[in-house]
Amino acid sequence: MEGEAEVADTPDAFLKALAESLKGKEGVDAGMADILKTHILKVAPAQNAVAQAKDAILKLAGERASPPKPELANG
Repeated sequence: MEGEAEVADTPDAFLKALAESLKGKEGVDAGMADILKTHILKVAPAQNAVAQAKDAILKLAGERASPPKPELANG
C-alpha cells in the first residue's frame, strides 16, 4: 500500500503511471492509449494538445482503415 502512494506523489508521476496502466489493461486500445500519453496526460499539455491528439487519432484511423495490402507471390 505504501508503494502505491509513492508512485503518485507528484502529478507527473501519477499521469505517467495512469498512461502505463491504460496500455496494460485488457480491452484498451494501445494506439489510443499512446495518443493520450503523448498529448493529453501531461502536467502541462501544449495549448493545442487536443488538436494534436485529434490529428493523431485521424492518422491512426486512416492507417487502420487502409492497412497495407499483402504482396502477391508471382507464380
